This record gives sequence, structure tokens and C-alpha cells, in this order.
Amino acid sequence: MKCPYCNKPMREDQVYCENCGKERQFVPVFEPEIEESIQESLTAIVDTISDKITTKIEDTEQAKTNLDSDLAEQIPDAKNKHSVIKIILIAIFVVALFTFGIVGIVQYKNHNSYDFQIKQAASAFEEGNYIASTEFSNRAIEIAPNSSDAKLLLASAYIKMENLEDAIIVLEELISNDNAYESAYDELIMIYKEKGRYRDINTLLKKCKEASIIEEYQPYIAFTPEYSVLEGSYDEVVSLKILAAGNGTIYYTINGDEPTIKSDKYTAPLRLETGEYDVSAVFVNQYGVSSDVIKQHYSIDIKGPDVPEISVESGTYVTPAMISAYVPEGYELYYTVDHTEPTQKSQPYIGPLAMPIGNSQFKFIMYDEQGIASEIVTREYQLTLTATIGVEDALAFLKQSLLNKGEIIDMDGHLAGVSAKKEYDCSAAFSQEDQIFYLITEYMVEETTQTKSKSGNIFAINITTGELYRATTNFEGYYVVEAF
Repeated sequence: MKCPYCNKPMREDQVYCENCGKERQFVPVFEPEIEESIQESLTAIVDTISDKITTKIEDTEQAKTNLDSDLAEQIPDAKNKHSVIKIILIAIFVVALFTFGIVGIVQYKNHNSYDFQIKQAASAFEEGNYIASTEFSNRAIEIAPNSSDAKLLLASAYIKMENLEDAIIVLEELISNDNAYESAYDELIMIYKEKGRYRDINTLLKKCKEASIIEEYQPYIAFTPEYSVLEGSYDEVVSLKILAAGNGTIYYTINGDEPTIKSDKYTAPLRLETGEYDVSAVFVNQYGVSSDVIKQHYSIDIKGPDVPEISVESGTYVTPAMISAYVPEGYELYYTVDHTEPTQKSQPYIGPLAMPIGNSQFKFIMYDEQGIASEIVTREYQLTLTATIGVEDALAFLKQSLLNKGEIIDMDGHLAGVSAKKEYDCSAAFSQEDQIFYLITEYMVEETTQTKSKSGNIFAINITTGELYRATTNFEGYYVVEAF
């Protein structure tokens, strides 16, 4: 039993609280059937005693009549009256004793009746008498310690009294013993939300086994992420997806470090190529609650594509050769000529390349269908031409020819009626039937934006005769000359 005012423990026989000194009010409550039974019993007792008193008086009067007048006169009236009063007092005492006995029995029965106590607790709660409700609820719990209903009613009364800490204690104990009591979750989560204790909500729900409760409060749960691929050893690229239910963010590391909100955010599948990976991930929900961390190890050992096969070896050349490469179906080849490392963002190889004039360096890299890269192949060339016509003369001759045809309006390559001009680049050469030609590429330049792009026109000039041709490629991608 607890004090209704300060909530400190009290013995059953205590009237005043030792802590606050206030008197504990207890008004015995009787059930209508018991009260009616008591009333009937008392009425029967009174009727019986009354009958006996009447009989006694009648017997006394008859005795007086039958006696001699002298003897009858000797019987004092006072004595008869005294006898009657005595009998009445005894009767009253017996009735009172019986009444208090019945009352005691009723009180004892009610005090130890769970049904009575829980009924009174509910009635007091409905009437807004929350202190009385807590008293009856506590007594009901004493009688039936595992009563979930009594504990919920007690917690509800504490909530109404704004005694939230005691309500939390009662509800947590209730749920630990009755994991499926949905109303208890509702009350406790309501308090946790009010106090901003979202981590406690997450902990509470992760222990819950009731699907309907988990579904209702799913947004508050920080579920541990899951990986789409089991940990282990692989001989191919692993595209690893990290999945988590609910609204929030996944953070991850691949070097074994503990993931935090400062780690990389997961936005797309992780591509695991050759190497060792210790992937760790954590999910942080919309309320800032972190899940457990999941860790898995992946060992990736992939045999990449063979190095590209380049047709022309490094060296010094006086006759240009077309540089070609073998690209298997499904593979892609990329290259650079500016001494940088090639990647999938570099220039794609689509056909044979003309050898640059002077010194040059090519770097090639192959990618297979899984995006695995080969080793880089480097080729260096030095092309020295013995030419009658120099590069600058060849460019001037081309511009003059185009000017004569009306394709440009001046030697700077301007075009009529537009803010654009043509530029020409002569940096490579090729050969055809023992003849060597400068390879000249035409570009369109937008003067306002300085945007430069290939026009699609390619020209060839014989380095010995100066003859001008148009250049095209055949079905194998090699350059051939046509009449200008």
C-alpha cells in the first residue's frame, strides 16, 4: 500500500503516513447484494428478540394473575421492568456485535478481492479521483502481481497526475512481463515522444515481437542495414547494395573504420574490384537514432583483360604508319596523347590513328564488360619526314584553295554572314601507295563562345608534290585520298 499523497510505502494497518503525516482516508464500500443480506439478517435478529421479549412479558403477566392477590402484590413492578430493560440491552449488544462482525467480514472480503479492487479503481478513474484510483490499483496489483490491466490503470492514473516517471516504471515493468500489450506500448511511447527519448522508443520496439505494434511504430525503429551480397571471396566485380527500411541515411566505410554521420553517405551500389574490403554500415533514422553497425569482409581477386595489342611498336620512323589496336567484342579501348593516365573518360579508340609528326606518346587501356581495366600500354614514336613542302606551306596552300572556291572569305578562315570561322590543324601524316601525305583536319570555331568542333572535312597534301586532296576513311578505318 502507498500513501496517496507522497507515494511512499505504508503498512495496511497504518492510518497516518510516516513520511508526510497525512491521514489515509478509507471509506468502506459494500456491494448492494451484501448490504441487502446484512439488512435481512439484522431484521430477522431484531424480530426474534422482539418476539422473545413479548413472550417474556406475557408470561410474567399471566404469572401475576395466577398468584394469590397477596403474593401478587409482593412482586415489585420495578423488578419486572428491570428484567425487560436488561433483555433489551443484551439484544442490542448482540445485534451490534453481529453487525460489526458482518461489516468486518465484508471489509476483509473486499480488501482481498481483485475484482472488487480493480472495479473500484476503474470507477475512481472515471470520476477523476486519480489518487483513489492509484490506491485501488496498487491493492489489485498486490492481490494479483501479474495483472496487466491493473498496472495499465495505475500508469494511466499516474499520467493524469503528471507523475510520468512512476508511469514509465510501471509501463516498462508491464511490457517486460506482457510483450504484446498494445495499449501499454501506446502509453509508454507517448511519454517517450513527449520527452524526446527516441532512442528509448527504438530500444523498446526492437525487443517487441508483436508485428502489429512494430508496423504501427516502424518510423521510430533504426533497423540494422542489410547487404545484397554475402561476405566472402569473389573472382568478379561485386556490386554491393546496402539496404535499410524507413526514412533516414546510411553511412559506410570500406576500410574497417567505424561508420559515423561523418562517413560517406550511401547513394548507389558500391563497386568492389580487386582488393580487400571491410565494409561497415550504419543506418540513422529521421529522429537521429543509429542502428547497430553491420560489418562484412570481401576478398576480390579478378583477372583483368589482357593488355591491348598495338600494331606499331615504339620507335623512330621516316614513313608514317597507321596505329591500330585489337579490341575484343564487348571490350572498350581508351587512349591519351598528353602523357596523362587513360581512363574510361579518355578518348575512345574507334579506329586506326594517324602517326603524329615529330615526337609523340600514346597510352592505351582496355576495359572488359565488367569495367575491369587492363594494364596500361605505352607507345612512343618519333616521325621525321623528308618533305619538299613544309607544314606551314601546306596549310597556306589549302586556305588559298578554299578561298578560291568561296568556302572561306579570307585567309583567317572567316565565313560569310556568320560569326564563325574555320581553323586547320596539321599534326599527323599517313601514307598510301608509297606516297606520304600531310593529314589536315578542319574545325569550326564559334567566335562569340570560342567553341571548337570538328567540321567533318579532312584534307591531304602530298609532302613532295603539294597536290591537294580530300581524305576519307575506308571500311577498315584507314585513310585514302580523293580528288579535291
